[in-house]
Amino acid sequence: MKRISFVTLIALCVAMYAGAVEDDDMIMGNYHGAFTGDAWANHYIRAQVVALSDTAHRMVLFIGESEEEALRLETRGRGEEGVSEFEDTLDLGALGGLFDFTARIENETMTGMLREQRRRGGVEAPFELKRVFIVPPNLGKAPPEGAVSLYDGTNIAQWERWPLQWCQRGDGSMEVCGSNLKTIEEFGNGRYHVEFQTPFMPNARGQSRGNSGVYVLGRYEVQVLDSFGVEPEDGFCGGVYSLAAPIADATLPPLQWQTFEIDFTAPVFDENGAKIENARIHAYHNGILIHDDVELESHTPGGVSNEEAPVGPLLLQDHGDRVRFRNIWFKPAE
Repeated sequence: MKRISFVTLIALCVAMYAGAVEDDDMIMGNYHGAFTGDAWANHYIRAQVVALSDTAHRMVLFIGESEEEALRLETRGRGEEGVSEFEDTLDLGALGGLFDFTARIENETMTGMLREQRRRGGVEAPFELKRVFIVPPNLGKAPPEGAVSLYDGTNIAQWERWPLQWCQRGDGSMEVCGSNLKTIEEFGNGRYHVEFQTPFMPNARGQSRGNSGVYVLGRYEVQVLDSFGVEPEDGFCGGVYSLAAPIADATLPPLQWQTFEIDFTAPVFDENGAKIENARIHAYHNGILIHDDVELESHTPGGVSNEEAPVGPLLLQDHGDRVRFRNIWFKPAE
């Protein structure tokens, strides 16, 4: 993304840090469960709940005869202190048309009802969903044989400020703290493993919500953002900024640790320095494939150079939000 002046960045940091909320509201997150009545016992339902402020929430519902055929629906609710209530009319199309929808979240449990809008004999489908914390299968994965550990919670010496140093935390992570940060050593083809956590910023919107980025070779940004509950785009979490949208929605809620595993092939240049092959990316977000050997025709904005190269540093972007990183390693391609 576009680089902004240092003075503007500091002002932005102060404004965003002041608006950040540290505590989990006990409402936002993933909800899994089932319909509890006989009528829709074999139907599928799950939800994503996104905090829009201290009292407002947006719910994304997935409802269908199966997970593969589930409709994506949205509604909004209000509440506070761990309780939120929703009431709406939803169009479920071939599942029965219009339904009255009610739901209440309390004690990290969502209970609710779908009532088909018919005069007689309409379906009533109660449901119960529990707030769940999905753990990526490669979270905490140790560097394999032949890999280089770039950050294990202690080895900040392998990184250099750009222009300032980052803040190390006592939990084995480091936090965006007034600058970009990049490795001193340069790398090329291989697998990059990065774990990250976005902050909880319910009052922020869009690109101001837990924004950072992982720049492979210092030039190709894989976006870090709290875009939980939003359909994938190139500018949202996991996207190759301005170039490629994820093919799957793998984003977890803020405050939960997530993973990128990026298999990167650098561009190839001839003896005169002319590019003869584009870079390629094959990437997993939280263990889910999001980029399937995608060709990248150029670099992305905001990196270390406007010129592509076969090697470069791993750069973590400061965009004014307190994103944390941990367990970073690189394994060269064989």
